[in-house]
Formats: sequence, structure tokens, C-alpha cells
Amino acid sequence: MSSALDLGIDATAGEGVVRAPGASLSGTAWTGWCLGLVAVYAVIGQAVAFALGLPMHWPSAHLLQQVQLVFGVAYGSLLLAWALDRAVGPRLGLGALAARLTSARVFLEFVAAMVAVHVTLVVFVNLKQYVPALNPRLYDSPLWRFDAWLHFGIDPAVWATDFATRFGLLGFLDHAYLLFFPTQLLVPLLFVFSTRLRPARGGFFFAYCLLWMLGSLVYILWPALGPAYYRPMRFLGLDGAPLAQHLQWTLIQDYARFRAGPEYYAVKLYYGVAALPSLHVGMFTLFSLATTRWRGLCLLLWVLTAITFVGSLALGWHYAIDGYAGALLAGLAWSLGRRVAPPDRPHGRSDEGRDEDRRPVAPGNPVGMPVD
Repeated sequence: MSSALDLGIDATAGEGVVRAPGASLSGTAWTGWCLGLVAVYAVIGQAVAFALGLPMHWPSAHLLQQVQLVFGVAYGSLLLAWALDRAVGPRLGLGALAARLTSARVFLEFVAAMVAVHVTLVVFVNLKQYVPALNPRLYDSPLWRFDAWLHFGIDPAVWATDFATRFGLLGFLDHAYLLFFPTQLLVPLLFVFSTRLRPARGGFFFAYCLLWMLGSLVYILWPALGPAYYRPMRFLGLDGAPLAQHLQWTLIQDYARFRAGPEYYAVKLYYGVAALPSLHVGMFTLFSLATTRWRGLCLLLWVLTAITFVGSLALGWHYAIDGYAGALLAGLAWSLGRRVAPPDRPHGRSDEGRDEDRRPVAPGNPVGMPVD
């Protein structure tokens, strides 16, 4: 019975018990809050594009590929869990995960989360790539000076690059920095399907979308390219980081194309050049804050947050203040997310009602009035 409750399915149907009225509301309201927030963001993004005289690009082919990938990873994993549970039995402890394969409620929440995330990302990348048209100023000079002042005269990005080069860490950081992309695919899926994390799914997805939105706002208010672009001669050691070098060259060429002719520019997913804040660090911070129910995963994510922060400096992507700002925005987004969509009640039982919300039904008592 308890595993079925954690799964979000009504295992007691036809067994003489019903849920108290309204017991499951806290488990579903988050979708409305989250989709409402995303709808407002989309309207604002469309209004901004209209004011600039530029189109809001929706890279449908790429989005379709992403949706197929996410669906395949999510439901492929559930199908595998279901097959193993049928073949081996309860010894593997996969029954809870396997049962989500046929849960209509879980599927609808998965669809709502996918819509919220992908719409947010599309509006975000449009606004990020339109930053030069919205605010042509660049704040790299004050950010560089402030970074040095904040760290007692040391330039953190230059110091990190020299340190990583001296100890042969640049290649490791070059590859580790890209772990952001599989992580941002897998962690949100865990909040939809994992019993440990499902109770916090509402606050997480609200915070996740909000963090992208806050990041785009700061990009527009204080545009900056990043230390590798601002003072490239201080980062000659990046020859040891070919992935970062290639991406930095590709992105700055795309940035220059937009500035040369915005009306002929086509938005590309995950493109754009913007330093403040570091949303790589911000997202990893959010993932770490939101996964405290799963200690092992939380610890791993904090380690990845630290590695990503160091990598963002050593590879010349960000000033240290960018990482601090990303982490602070993540904390703000998580705090607001938990207030707007509080976690489900203990043990995730509000997903379908806690045990005390279930009352025995006597024969001839269809409304479930308490019986002695």
C-alpha cells in the first residue's frame, strides 16, 4: 500500500476506502502556478521581440528532437524498470518506479513540466541573443575591476587558469564543464519520477523556470561578454582546453553576426554570449539546494557545483562575481518556489492523500462517513 501511495496511483480503489475530499490538491496545484509563470514570461518575451521589430524564433525541429530525447530517456527508463520488476520480482525494489509507467497523473505532470521547461528555454535564448539590441553597453571593464577588488587585487579567472594549467587540470575542467547539459536533463526528470524528490517537484520546477527568467533579466540590465573575450591575451593557456576554445569562437562569431544584422539573424538554442550571472553555477546550486532529500545525489551535485565554478573561471567564461550572482539567484528562486508550491506532506503522501486522509467505507455508506 505505501509504495502505491508514493507512486501517485490509487491502489485502494475498490478496496473499501476513499480519500478525504481535497486531499490531493497540494500535489497538483504546482502545474498551474508554473505554467502561469511561464505564460507571463512568454508574453513578455513576445512583446520585447515585437518592440525590437524582430521575430520570436521557435526552433521547432530542434525542440522536437529534444522532446523525443527527454521522452525516450524518461519512459525508456520506466519501461526498463517495469520489465526488470516483472522478470526478477520485488528483490530489486523497482516496483514503485515501474508503476509510474502507467500512471496517468505522472504522465500529465511530466507533460506540464516539459512544456514549462521548453517554453522557458526558448524565450530565454531569444532574449539572451537579443541582448545587444536591448542594451548595447558592455560592463566587462567594471566587472573585471570589481572582481579584482573583491579578491584583494587578484584576478580570479586569470589565477584559476594559471593554476589549472600548472597542475594539468585544464583538460579535466574543459570536459567537466559540459556535464551541465546531461545534468540539466536528468535532474528535472528525477523530480517527476523519483519517490524521494517528487514531493518537492512543484517548488523545483517553479524555481527552475524562474531562475532562467531572472538570468535573462540580469543579462539585459548588465551585459558582459566574459574575461576570455574581454582580455584574451590573459588566457593564452586555453590551448589546453580545445572544447572551450571551439565553443567560445563559435559563440562570439554568432554574436557578431547578430550585431551586424539582427533582422537576418536566426536564434539558435543554447547560443548567446552573456557572463553575468553564471547560470551553469546557478543551476547546479539550485539542483543541490533542491535535492537535500537525497543526500548522496545532493553531495554529488555540490561537488559538481564547485567544479563548474572553478571551470567557469579557469576556462575564461566568467568572472567570479558571475558565479556568486548565479548562486544567489538560485537561492532566491528556490526560496520563492518553496513558498509558491510548498513540498507535499511528509513521505510524499499528499500526492494521493496521506493515510489519515483515507477512511473506511461501510457497505451502504458511499460518501465515506466515519464508522465505528
